[in-house]
Parts: sequence; C-alpha cells; structure tokens
Amino acid sequence: MGKRLMVVLVSLLALVLAAGCGKTTGNESEQVNYPEKPINFVVPWSAGGGSDRMARMVADVIQSEKILPQPLVVVNKPGGSAAVGMNEVATKKGDPYTIIGIVSAQISNPLTTGAEVKASTFKPIAALALDEYMLFTKADSDLQSLNDVVEYAKANPGKLTVGGTGTGAEDQICLGLLQKSAGIKTEYVPFDSGGEVMSSLLGGHIQLAWANPSEAASQLKAGMVKAIGIMAPERISAYPDVPTFKEQGVDAEFRQIRGISGTPDMPDYAVKALADAMKKVSESERWQTEYIEKNGLTSQYMGPDEFAQAINDAEQEYKEVLTDLGQIK
Repeated sequence: MGKRLMVVLVSLLALVLAAGCGKTTGNESEQVNYPEKPINFVVPWSAGGGSDRMARMVADVIQSEKILPQPLVVVNKPGGSAAVGMNEVATKKGDPYTIIGIVSAQISNPLTTGAEVKASTFKPIAALALDEYMLFTKADSDLQSLNDVVEYAKANPGKLTVGGTGTGAEDQICLGLLQKSAGIKTEYVPFDSGGEVMSSLLGGHIQLAWANPSEAASQLKAGMVKAIGIMAPERISAYPDVPTFKEQGVDAEFRQIRGISGTPDMPDYAVKALADAMKKVSESERWQTEYIEKNGLTSQYMGPDEFAQAINDAEQEYKEVLTDLGQIK
C-alpha cells in the first residue's frame, strides 16, 4: 500500500511540474512576443527637420523590410527646444511602447536651462548616425577660407557675426570650439530654425552660418553659399572639396549624435529587441543610400552601452565649452 501511494504521489508531482514548465507568465509572454502593438516614436522637434527625417526613415525601413512585426508611429511633439516632448516621454516610466529621438541639442540644452529631464534621463537604445557641421559664408563674401575668418576676427574682436540655431545648441558649441582653438572672439546670433539662419546669411544680416550639410544642400548646389570648412575629423564623400578645420590649422572637431532612447526604466527585453532592430536598419542598403549618403551623414551604429557612454562623454565636453562661453553659471 505504501509503495502504491508513493507511485501515485510521484506521478502527481511529475504532472504538476510538467504543467508548471509549460506555463508562460504574462511578463514572459510579453518578452517573447514583443512588440505586440505599434510603438510610438516621439520626435521632440518639428516635422521636416533633421530629427523628423531620421525617424520617418527608420520607421519606413523597419516596415518595408519587416524588421519588426509591428510598425513605429512617428509623433511630433515640438516646443521648448525639445523640452515638451522630452517631458512627456519622461512620464511614461517603464513603457516599452514609447521611444524618443535623441540629438546633441538634447544633451546641451538642459545644461543651460537647468532642466531636470535630460538625454541621460532616458534608456539608451542605439545611435545610428553622426551629422557633420559646416561653416558657411555667402558665395560673394570676402571671407573665403577659415584663415580669412580667423584674421578678420582677430582684427575685429567681437564684431564677426555668426548665426546658429538657439543658445546652447550645437551651433554655439561649434563656435565655442572654434573660438577657443583659434584664439578669437565673435558675436553669436541665435535663430529659431536652420532656415532662418540661412535666410539671414543670404540677406547679409550675418557674415557666417553653421549648418548641417543637408540644411544647406540646395543653397550649395545653386552656388549661393560656400562651405569654408567642416568640423569632421576627415572630409566626407558627399562634399569631398570641403576641407576640415584641422587641415586649415584650427584644431576643432564636432559631430552631432543622432540616436534613439526608450522611456526611463524601459524593460531590458524591449531595449534589446529595439537595439537589434536598429542595427539591422543601419546595415540596410536603403538606409545607407537614401539616408546616410543623401544627407551627407556618417553611419555610426552604437548599441545601448556605447550610446550611454557617448551621451555621458558629450555632456562633460559640452559643459566645459558652454561654461567657457558664459552660458552655464
């Protein structure tokens, strides 16, 4: 009788264990099937800008090449130099279905405003590209080289006018690096958009302007402006005739990060799935030809850890430059 009871108990235990092993918890199901619904891709900048173009290309490649079973839905939330969109995403703690585009301005702006929500508030997923910065002059300007710019600035301290998008933004950081390396002082003139900067340059209201290659492509093609230098470590294939600052004797280098982060405390399974998807996007031929090459960017994939370190390093560098410029007290 004892043996028969033991056999029955062992059999029941085996059935219970088997049932337990075959059962999937809700959390495990989410991990296995993620994503199970569309993911909101928040762009904290206006439609049509560089961040918007990147987000829409990422979403398009993911859907057309079936990289994920669900689409990315681009949602523009502009305002407050990205603060509006950032603040909204920051409230969605742990949400695996919301991501946000990150660029260098979202690292630098909070340093000058003292905002609590920063780029480092979010869970890094991946960086996808590095955008270059060029210094432009009107085609008929007397300032036709970086040497001309430096000589003029030294002869006229604080009088050379240089336009850029916003105080504390990448444009002003570029100018700060130039001033420090060349030993000059200029007048920085902030505008609300890259379009306003270029219009002011062409109208003769400022002497120089900072812009990404894609922002000035049409003016360059029309011969209306001249790029007198690029802050990249080497010349880029899209504009091989534009020399670097270092080639012209000014040891200044800057590249804008373009990446994607998740909500604060986004689950690791979501971060991994999205990081893997972004790697596939970055390796696709369409991404390379229609986004990277077309816009004069440098392809640069960074996974979550490397992207997190890049954000941290950039924050320290920007803090030093902006302090020198008097933007951080």
